Amino acid sequence: MSYSRLKAVVAALLMVGVAMPAGAAMTVGTFLARANALRDQGPMALMSPDLPALKAEAKAATNQLKAERAARAAAGKPPIACVPEGQSVGIMDMLDGLNELPASYRKRPLKDGYARVLANLYPCR
Repeated sequence: MSYSRLKAVVAALLMVGVAMPAGAAMTVGTFLARANALRDQGPMALMSPDLPALKAEAKAATNQLKAERAARAAAGKPPIACVPEGQSVGIMDMLDGLNELPASYRKRPLKDGYARVLANLYPCR
């Protein structure tokens, strides 16, 4: 398996998993530090004990954003981002987007970082 294909597999694995308790939310900075370190491991990343935790964090943040979007819609508020129907953001694009956020976002919950990346990629007009 090529290194780039392995990175894609690891990235896909980061997006699935079991949600962690709400009180255990990871910050953008912590997630990035751990995810970037994992990405740098190449094929060994699949054996890392960090992989399940990062998968769970990514899934929990995604689920929180989905719930927040539904709550905003129910309250008649505009969405934070307008992702076109059937469109999704890959984990590599999400990691790149998180890495590009200002330093002030590093201390915020991962969900907030994901929301900002989505708003940057798919602003509502």
